[in-house]
Formats: sequence, C-alpha cells, structure tokens
Amino acid sequence: MSLRTRLLAGYLVFLAALAALGGWSVWRLEEVGAVAHRILSENYESVVAAQSMKESLERQDSAALFGLLGRTDLAVGQTKDHRQRFDAAFARAARNITEPGESEVIDAIKRDRDEYYRAIDAFMEALPSARGASEADTYFASIEPRFDALRAECDRLLHLNQEAMLRKSAEAERVAGRALVMTVGIAGALVVAGLLLAFTLATRIVSPVRELTAATSRIAGGDLDSTVSVASRDELGVLAKSFNKMAGHLRELRQSDLGRLVVEQRTTAAAIDWMYDPVLVTDNTAHITRLNRAAERLFGPSDTLIGRPVVEAVSDSRIATAVAEVLESKGQSANNELSALLLIRVDAVERSYHLRATPMRDQEGHLLGAVVLLEDVTHLREVDRLKSEFVATASHELRTPLTTLQMGIGLLQEQMTGQATDRQREILAMCQEDAARLERLVTDLLDLSKIESNQMAPRPVPVPVSTLVQDALEPNRLPIDSKGLVLRVEVDPALPAVMADQSQIDRVISNLVTNAVSATPAGGQIAVGAHRLDNQVAITVTDTGRGIPREYLPRIFSRFVQVPGGATGTAGLGLAISQRIVEGHGGQITVYSELGRGTTFTFTLPIAPSASGPSEETTQS
Repeated sequence: MSLRTRLLAGYLVFLAALAALGGWSVWRLEEVGAVAHRILSENYESVVAAQSMKESLERQDSAALFGLLGRTDLAVGQTKDHRQRFDAAFARAARNITEPGESEVIDAIKRDRDEYYRAIDAFMEALPSARGASEADTYFASIEPRFDALRAECDRLLHLNQEAMLRKSAEAERVAGRALVMTVGIAGALVVAGLLLAFTLATRIVSPVRELTAATSRIAGGDLDSTVSVASRDELGVLAKSFNKMAGHLRELRQSDLGRLVVEQRTTAAAIDWMYDPVLVTDNTAHITRLNRAAERLFGPSDTLIGRPVVEAVSDSRIATAVAEVLESKGQSANNELSALLLIRVDAVERSYHLRATPMRDQEGHLLGAVVLLEDVTHLREVDRLKSEFVATASHELRTPLTTLQMGIGLLQEQMTGQATDRQREILAMCQEDAARLERLVTDLLDLSKIESNQMAPRPVPVPVSTLVQDALEPNRLPIDSKGLVLRVEVDPALPAVMADQSQIDRVISNLVTNAVSATPAGGQIAVGAHRLDNQVAITVTDTGRGIPREYLPRIFSRFVQVPGGATGTAGLGLAISQRIVEGHGGQITVYSELGRGTTFTFTLPIAPSASGPSEETTQS
C-alpha cells in the first residue's frame, strides 16, 4: 500500500467517524425536539384554553354583579361577549384532548357551563322586575354555586395539562441527558481511536523519515558508508532506495579527484567558519561572497549580506576602504599588508580588532578577490594602555632632569666653569646631541600618550587638500633637494575639502616624507598624491627606495619598531603617532611595499560635509 493510500484511508476513517457522530447527534436532537413538540402541541394549547375560560367566566360573573348594581345594559352586553369567548376556548380544549381523564373534565365543564348559562339567563331576564334583596338572594343561591363549580372544573383542566407538561419536561431532560452522555462517550471513543490511528500512521511515516534524517546527518559529517534499511514498498521505501543509491555514488565520487576537491573545499569552508576571529571574503568587485560565524556576530546574518557590496553591508568605512585599496593594488599579494585598529561594540562590550586585508590570487596571478581578517586584540590593547600610562609617567618624570642636564651641558659649553680642552668640548657636543635625541624621544612619548588619552584630540576644520599637502611639504623641500631626489606632487585642485586639524596632519605628511627621504637613495623619486575614494580623500606618499621587509609590515605602526637600514637616531614612534592622528580624524593609514622597489603609505581623511568635487585626479608637478 502506498503512502498516499494510507493517508487517504486514515482521513476517510476520520471523516466516517465524524459523519457517524454527526448522525447520532442529529438523531438525539430530533428526539429531544419531538418531546418539546409534544409539550407544545398536546398541553400548551389546553393550558391557554383553560386560562381563557377562567377569565371569560370571571368576566361573566362580574356582569351579574353589574346587574345587581342596576347596570343591566352593561351586564347583558358583557355576558354575551365573554360567553362567546368562553365557548371558543372550550371548543379548542375539546378538540385537544390528549391526557387520560381529560375527556371527563371536558364533559363536566360542558355540563356545568350549560347549567350556569341557564341560571344567568334567568337572572338577567328577571332583573328589570326584581327589586332589592331578592336579586342578591337569587345571585347567591343560583349563580354563585354554579360559577364556583364551573371554575373548579376549568382549574382541574388547567392543572391536569400543567402536570402533564411537567412530566414531559422531565422526560425531555432525561432524553437530553442520555443523549449528552452518549454523545460525549461516542466523541471520546472516536477521539481516542483517532489518536491511536494518527499515532500509528505517524509512527509508520516518521520512523523511516527519522532514519533518513540520521543517515543524511552522518553522510553530511563525512560517513559515506551510512545506508538506510528499506522496510516498505511505498514512497518512503523508494526514497530509501534512492538514498542508498546516492550514498553509493558519493562513495565513488569521494574516491575520484572531484570528490577530493569537494572534501578540500568543505574543509576550507569549515576552517573559515570555525575561526575565532571574524573573516570576510569578497570577490574582485568588492561584493561579499562569504563570512564566518564570528563575522556574523559583528555584521549580521550571512544570508542578508552575501552578494552585497562591502561598502553597503559593513558600517565601518575603513573595512570598505581596506578592501578597495587591496583590489586596486598592482603588486604581488605576498608583499601587500593592510592593517588598522577598529573599535566595534559586541554584546554591549567594546572590543578592539586588528584589521588585515589581503588579496586573493590564483596560480597565474589573476585577482580573485580580497580576504579581510579582524584579529581580536582587546586584551593586547589593554596591556598596551597600561604600558602607555607607564611610559607617559616615566617620560613626564624624565623631562625635569633632562632639562637640568641640558642646562648643565650648555653652561659647560659656554665655559662658565672654566676653560675646556678640545677633548672636553668634543665630549660635551656628543652629550648635547644625545640629550637632544633623548628630548625628542621624551617629547614623542608624551605626544603619543596625549593622543591616546584624547588630550590632543584633533579639532578638524574644512581644509583644501592642495593647501594641506603644499604647506606640509614646504619644510621638507630642502632635505629632498640636498639629497638629489625628485619630488612629484599629484593633487587635483578640484578635490573637495577635507576635515582636518592642519597642524596634526602636517606632522603626519612630514613624518612620511622624512621616512621616504631616508629610505630613498640619491637620484630616486618621491611622489605625493591625493585622490577621492568614496566619501573620503586618500593621500599617498610613495618612494622608490629600499622597501620594507615583509615580516615588518604587520607591526610597522607599532611603537619602537625600526626597519633594518632605516634612519638612525630615531625611536620608532613616528608611524605610531601618525596612525593615532589619522584614526583620530576618522581615517585609516595603510602601507604597501616591495623590497627593492619602494613603499607607498596611504591615509584617508573624511570629506567636509558641505564639500563636493570630482573624483578624477590630474597631475601637477
């Protein structure tokens, strides 16, 4: 028997049970209705007739009293009118004899009625000639006894039918009670039978489905040897056979090259999904193609993000900027590192993430997309904060003795304490140089501490990009020219103004240019450019110098990091300060470098709210 036939049979049994219960209920309702109808048809009409007869009889008796009072005309008219009503009610009662003894009561009413009519007719005829006490004597002697007898018979008819109604009402209640008990019992039995039938059918259907589900889960977990026992010939049995056949094909596929490729893809996907740090993967058009579970906690469910541009799906513009920079880079992926620090609130707790964006390329070097990794460095940032507080305190405490030391060296150089020999003056010059170096270090440490503690928060105002770049380059032209380097400035004057604290951004550009001068040999070239990038302007400083080794790129913006072969006499704080300044402006600073071919530093600044301008750039030397 097929699964469809089983289900139809179960539904038909259920419908038949409902039809039987409905038929039974209708039958019992008709029985109760028949009892009610009997009450109305057999007794109610007689009760109404008896009440009417009593009323008409009392009206006729009132007419006799009117006669005693001398109102003969009124007495005769009222007697005639209510006699007709009495006769009509009596006729209805005589036609509706349904109870035992009711016929004898009707005959007695008829007999007493006739006697009462004769007595009252004689009383009315004698009224004009009768006088005084004789009228009253006639009434009490002849009419009143017959009135009482006739009314008693009417009451007897009334009580007879009322008692019958009570008996039939009790019978109707008994019938209704039995019907209710029987209906509830039948309904309960049908419900129990229906539940048993549903449970049986569900077990017969669900058990194979559960077995199929369990086998599917085992296969999804990699156990391709799982099979399902075929216990029926219905649709589920056919499905089980097809499932076993599919499992066999999968086992064959696993043994093939394609199967191994699928396994590797699944392993790679699982590795990404179960990574602790958030990961975003985009294609070469900056559309999201994959994100792991950790990334879903930050940005939302994957089904709403996959396929959307990263600039729309992710609220932090620095991630979109990093992806755009990676996709626009022309170098090899092995030499490209992008990093920045993001503060993102997760479950009401602010966490720090180290942003790394790298391109994906195939074996031929074709760009496939970009991978964004957000490394959770919250605990490291806390340690860094404590270290910064210590360094700030130590630097502050060093400033006073350093000032005293410099003053002492100055006094000795001015020979305030006596004539110094040439050797002493040489030593004093070295001490003065080292003291100046130490002063720069203390100043940088204090500045870095103030920036990180928001004591040197930027005060951005709209500034034209060309003005910002030209003013920052002016103090650096002499070192560039003295080393024999070529400076190219590529800034479109039509670029929109940016929001910047000019003194702080001057420091960033000057620091980047100073590093470029130090890393570039004579005859090399330094280029400073700017171009629009979505709602930001990116400023780049590029040199043709020695480049930065790959292992230094991830921590190039950390404190005290010095690249081998770099400028001497520095503490390695310039890039760390530059990064904090740029991030304080809401931008991002990144680095791209190839050994032997040069380095490019890029930082972004937000466009002023009321500014607008073309995104194209022109070259201005």
